Amino acid sequence: MAKKGKSSGSGLMTALTRPLAALGRLVGGGRPAGEEPVALPRETSSSSLVDDSFTMALEGLLAEDDGQYQTKLHLISLVEFHEAVGDKWSRIAEKVMLIAEGVINLHLGAGNVYGRKGSDLFVLVFRATPPAEARRRAVRIAQELGTRLVGSQFTGHDRPLALAAEISLADALNDDGELDLEALAAAITETRAVIAGQTEPLRGPIAPGGDAAPRRGKEPQWAAMEAAARDRGDPNWQSAAVERAPAGGPAPGLDATPPLPGDAALSLVWRPTWMEEGEVIGAYRAQVLRVDQPGEPAYEGSRAYPAADGESIPRLDRFVAGAAVRGIKAAMADGSTARMVVPLHWGSLGTSARLSVLGPFADIPEVVRNQGLIIDLFGLPANLAPIALSEAVTAIRPLCREIMIRVPLTHPALDRAALAGVSMVGVDLAELPNADKTDDDHLLAALQQVRREAAAAGLAVCVWGVRRRKVVVGTVLGGFAMMNGPGLMKDLPRPAKVLPAPRSRFAAGPS
Repeated sequence: MAKKGKSSGSGLMTALTRPLAALGRLVGGGRPAGEEPVALPRETSSSSLVDDSFTMALEGLLAEDDGQYQTKLHLISLVEFHEAVGDKWSRIAEKVMLIAEGVINLHLGAGNVYGRKGSDLFVLVFRATPPAEARRRAVRIAQELGTRLVGSQFTGHDRPLALAAEISLADALNDDGELDLEALAAAITETRAVIAGQTEPLRGPIAPGGDAAPRRGKEPQWAAMEAAARDRGDPNWQSAAVERAPAGGPAPGLDATPPLPGDAALSLVWRPTWMEEGEVIGAYRAQVLRVDQPGEPAYEGSRAYPAADGESIPRLDRFVAGAAVRGIKAAMADGSTARMVVPLHWGSLGTSARLSVLGPFADIPEVVRNQGLIIDLFGLPANLAPIALSEAVTAIRPLCREIMIRVPLTHPALDRAALAGVSMVGVDLAELPNADKTDDDHLLAALQQVRREAAAAGLAVCVWGVRRRKVVVGTVLGGFAMMNGPGLMKDLPRPAKVLPAPRSRFAAGPS
């Protein structure tokens, strides 16, 4: 793209104070008042609002660039996907953009910001990342969208439907200091043209299909960016291997669970949960039940998940997510204000497969997710690096009120949970290995030890699966944030309303 003439850097800085307030809303920052939830027409002007952090980031780039305009803006476009799905876009746009936001948040990195321009374009500002690394992250975002969002839900295409492109700051701004929409579109068109020369054309509108395996080898949009960078003589260009998200490892104590048969019967129940906040039965925790053969006892909760099974774990999580959304909608219809705890396995959420699992939650109103949905992340490998956990938490956080991390009773790795930015951890007594099974007094003492260590790290502790009355009373009176299990109340087929449950009721009862 030919570089256009520009006024001085100081002149552009002055001009930016007006038009940059018009960039599309920062993704995840809410929808402007009056905007339709799924009708997302393409913008033809820069008249929509922008988050202050994005405005400040661009102003900072201009100041640092000092009139040289060597800085790159990175673009992530879903225009190919938008065009390929045709009329379906209006129905799926919100879910698609929600997934895109999660992927961008996962790979963007601290200190960097992004904004959404129109219905299918994101502008990324890597103000705290070297150019080569910024390019690698942008391509990785497009790859993950292309191979997971598109690849796992649509078939019938050969070209990537999520594109990464870049444009210099000089080319991105017009003479008035505004973001030039035509220039942004031209940068995307350039990438599309390079890809078109490397791949077969699309074969008409794509339609929903089964899970598609990720492509192997060099992705087209990665090759396209390399080719475009070489053609421009970009001195910052360099090739880099694309890393894959780490897969979840086996969870302790689940080795005996066989892989999930194709004809297994799955169902979901809801476990009433006592909350220290308000002293109420104020939450309901989803519990999956798996029956492999008629008449056999069910595998419950985390016991339904086989260890390190790349096929069974995502299937179970997709069922749990879908059934949980139906239960949450039923609770909303009944006027319940209870919180909903949904356990999901690291084997899904720790990899790009999280996109196919988390998609159903887009059907829940944002205000309900933000106020009442808690994701209970379990099945973490003992050797999981804190940075990998932190990245997953960052990607999931926009979907819910909070994320809690499941930890073992012994060696609970509380520092790792605290570094990931969560505020709660949970101990599931159904997961106790034989070595940790003991009498009520010793169990309560071990739980209190975890609680004290967690409090020192700024974490609250929840206890799941309590079966005996003495442990129920001990956890309610012992300062734990939440508690549930057969010893408290029986499971329900759907979430119910908030019920009063003061501590005094437990303190007066038999122990």
